[in-house]
Amino acid sequence: MICPLLTPKGRLGFEHPAMAGTALLHTDLTAANLIVTPRGLRLVDWAMATRGAPWIELAMLVPWLIAAGHTAEQAEHWLSRNPVWVVTKPALLDYFASKNAAKWQLKSRQSSAGWMHDLADWTARWADYRCGR
Repeated sequence: MICPLLTPKGRLGFEHPAMAGTALLHTDLTAANLIVTPRGLRLVDWAMATRGAPWIELAMLVPWLIAAGHTAEQAEHWLSRNPVWVVTKPALLDYFASKNAAKWQLKSRQSSAGWMHDLADWTARWADYRCGR
């Protein structure tokens, strides 16, 4: 039996059959969780590790790329270098972007935490881009 946290629904609060998978996903690739050492890049803080489809990790990078100053279009263009992103159906990415944005909009209305409001903004920008294409 899989712990609920180790599923996309347990981690993200929404699901889709195409989100299922066996890939190990970090799901929190923020700058604070990436450490560059003389021996290479290290990913730390695996508290939100999840099993799922590999494209989820890439989709979860979009808000952080937007936070770093990229547009949603630029973020997707950069991710399109990854074969997993290229074969992911656009309707699935639309679904993910809109559900993730709705989740963060709700959370931000229930909290005064600045980071939640930032995530609500970044995820909304991506969802708006996907819906407006």
